[in-house]
Amino acid sequence: MKSTSGYCFSLGSGVFSWCCKKQEIVAQSTAEAEVVVATTAVNQALWLRKLLCDLNLKQLNDAEVFVDNQAAIAISHNPVFHGKTKHFKIKFFFLREVQKEGEVSLIYCRSEDQLADTFTKSLPANKFQLLRQRLGVCSS
Repeated sequence: MKSTSGYCFSLGSGVFSWCCKKQEIVAQSTAEAEVVVATTAVNQALWLRKLLCDLNLKQLNDAEVFVDNQAAIAISHNPVFHGKTKHFKIKFFFLREVQKEGEVSLIYCRSEDQLADTFTKSLPANKFQLLRQRLGVCSS
């Protein structure tokens, strides 16, 4: 079964870009699905950084991408992390390169705090309302 990718980007107090869609590949593990979405989010982050730079909003720090899967972060730091990752497509290993270049940092985020879950999961009403408020897409 294909996983659903979701990510969002914020600037200041609100979200200005987001996406939710089915992944094009069938992941064989949760870690692989998370590497796929992290790769997609990093590609978007790099494009948004260039767009903001074109608008004279230079980004002084690297882009922080919050990932709620520690295995995906470990794999991004060391692509030969485990024999179970040998089937991953090579294109997903560019995460390591952009982190080494200082353009992006993958940061662990607890699942309970993952704002993108609003787009990808059926949540209890109270959690949905909390995350929606933290996204800045509703009035208090």
